[in-house]
Amino acid sequence: MGHIHQAMPGHIQADQRLAGRSLSQSPSQVPSGEDSPSQARGARPGAAGAGTPRAKRGGLKTFAALQNNRDYRFLWAGNTAASAAQWLQIFTIGWLVFSLSGGSALHSVAVAGIRSLPILVIGPWAGVFADRLDRRKLVIVTQFSLAVLAAGFALLVASGRVEVWHAYAYMSLAGIGFAIKQPVRQALVANTVRRSDLANAMALNAMGVTSMRLAGPLLGALLITTVGFKWNFFFEAGLYIVMVLLLIPMRTPYRETSAKASVSSQRAGLVESLFEGLHYIFGNAVMRRLTLLNFVRTAVFMPLILLLPVYTQQALGAGVGTGSIMIAVMGTGGLTATIVMASWGFFAKKGLVVLITLITGSIAILTLGVSHWLWLSLPMMVVMGLSQTHFIVSNQTLIQSVVPDDLRGRVSSVWQYESGLIPLAAVGIGFFADRVDINTALIGVGIVALNLGIFFIIRYRDVRSLD
Repeated sequence: MGHIHQAMPGHIQADQRLAGRSLSQSPSQVPSGEDSPSQARGARPGAAGAGTPRAKRGGLKTFAALQNNRDYRFLWAGNTAASAAQWLQIFTIGWLVFSLSGGSALHSVAVAGIRSLPILVIGPWAGVFADRLDRRKLVIVTQFSLAVLAAGFALLVASGRVEVWHAYAYMSLAGIGFAIKQPVRQALVANTVRRSDLANAMALNAMGVTSMRLAGPLLGALLITTVGFKWNFFFEAGLYIVMVLLLIPMRTPYRETSAKASVSSQRAGLVESLFEGLHYIFGNAVMRRLTLLNFVRTAVFMPLILLLPVYTQQALGAGVGTGSIMIAVMGTGGLTATIVMASWGFFAKKGLVVLITLITGSIAILTLGVSHWLWLSLPMMVVMGLSQTHFIVSNQTLIQSVVPDDLRGRVSSVWQYESGLIPLAAVGIGFFADRVDINTALIGVGIVALNLGIFFIIRYRDVRSLD
């Protein structure tokens, strides 16, 4: 990475040359616990002390962001519904293609992973549009399009004429919508909460994802075994519509863009805007390292979800019911992590949490590789859920707490760009698993990941100090 600048303990040192401003000059940077007057939600004329809701004092802060921010309640509920749809889709499509292809590990993994491929092309541009357009409306249009697509595929499955290539086509089109909405949804979190509630909001957002990782597969398995695959996709379409309805009354009171930045952004071309965001990330050592760590996390952790149908059958000798339990148990670990973080905060400095949980997740994957027993694999799925959720929330909070809002979409799109690694890593592991076995493949992944984690925790002293 070339010469690495050391970050000041507890702070992220931004590239002050970007557009002639530093992070401390960004309009989105308000001292913790405070909000600028322009950010306060409009109140009735003459209402004393109106504006931002008064923070709840005393007791646990588990749901502080939901209590203090009306618009975040709409976003959180909508994101939770969309997450349920995504987990239902991933779980169902893997088993559908596993059945249609005669038990192919490669097809089962590839069809779910292909959804992330459009991010490699569309993702960065989605970030540019997220910083130039109305983020709320962009998500509404995208979610409605995904609902129509899911309903259409459900009808095809119901007709009995569905083939493997149809599933690939469906997931490719769904991936376009996924690539557009993911960075925008992430940016909207900071636009709907005051800065003092940001860490709690990130934890609650992860809570919605992990709880649906628990509920989605359980619902999916129930539908598959009772009424067939088609109803999974009808439910997916309905959940997307739920998010659309929730976002209609939502507003973004904390979307803050300075007049100078707004004019500059509108005059700049799309390519110039894209490179402005890349310059912000790669011009700062700590931001660059946090982004790299997230890329590694995705390549190590996420393929496991796509490989579960294969792992469940080959390593554990079980079927769809056990596969749903495996994902649900991982979701339980993630849900526990979000409750702990939302209520009591992080067990160490956020940068150290990122590094430690990368190592613990790697150990869990290595253990899964040597396991042929459900009693050992289930606890490792809990560790995976705990590790991945702690990593995501701490990494996102560090990044989102300092990025200027007029760059938030572009930075989020690069953070989400790592999702494009999922199909590449999953197909590679699936290809290897088809020629040896899934256990050997996971052992190899675990060893590589553990060595990388040890290297990072020793080398990245500036990340370790971040809080």
